[in-house]
Amino acid sequence: MTEHGAFKNDRRHGPDLIRQLFSWMAILAWLVFIVAIVLIHYARPELDTGLVRYWQLDIRQDWHPQLTLWLHYLLWVTAGLSGVSLVFNRLRARRKEDRLHFNLVLLLLTSIALVLYLMRL
Repeated sequence: MTEHGAFKNDRRHGPDLIRQLFSWMAILAWLVFIVAIVLIHYARPELDTGLVRYWQLDIRQDWHPQLTLWLHYLLWVTAGLSGVSLVFNRLRARRKEDRLHFNLVLLLLTSIALVLYLMRL
């Protein structure tokens, strides 16, 4: 034990460039996911409310094909970025203090679930 840390041979002085890259990949994956969520709003079928039926307005009752295609791409990019970041982070985690990033696991599972839901349509 030394005065600067718990382990005498711990030479790590903060995150190195590769670990910072993993963090930036996670941030990028979340930003792409947020864009995908906004795209879901525009690609989904329009709501059929009582007011729409009363005024007999035409609404789109199917998913917008072009936006749904872009949505698939964005969700696959999100899943890819989070999956790659998880795998590389796991390969670089060598100490007990290194831990799995729960937010990336959640992002990966959510994006895959959304892709499977869209494939069902």
